[in-house]
Amino acid sequence: MVDPRAKGATGERQVKELLKKHTNLDFQRVPMSGALEFMKGDLFVPNKENNYCIEVKNYKDNHFTDKVISTTSNQFIKWWDQTTEQAEKGGQKPILFFKYNRSKIYVAQSDEPTQVERWMYVKHLDCYVCLATDWLIFEQPRFING
Repeated sequence: MVDPRAKGATGERQVKELLKKHTNLDFQRVPMSGALEFMKGDLFVPNKENNYCIEVKNYKDNHFTDKVISTTSNQFIKWWDQTTEQAEKGGQKPILFFKYNRSKIYVAQSDEPTQVERWMYVKHLDCYVCLATDWLIFEQPRFING
């Protein structure tokens, strides 16, 4: 049986390396998994003003399914709600990286992609979903001020 915390840590490491590769920024895991009142999310760039609250989810099964539009108890909806709530508390934009076993990494975020060709808009959650690599390459988001 896989320890969910270990699986989560693995997902965070994968996203951290992806972000480092595409931004050359020194992303780190948030100490104590976001339990600190003044620091939320899973990843951040130390000693910088971070523009995004970055949440990472790595699960066995795909939670971005038709249930996103057919139920209110879908796991993806809970993840997005958590991400937006934490981002609001920190005055940041929400960003959710997620993947499931043997999948690519996806990103959900609040800004409409302007350069990525393939993306989905989930109107009732007001978020846009696309492949994380495409978003990083084509949108070139600014993760820090300065």
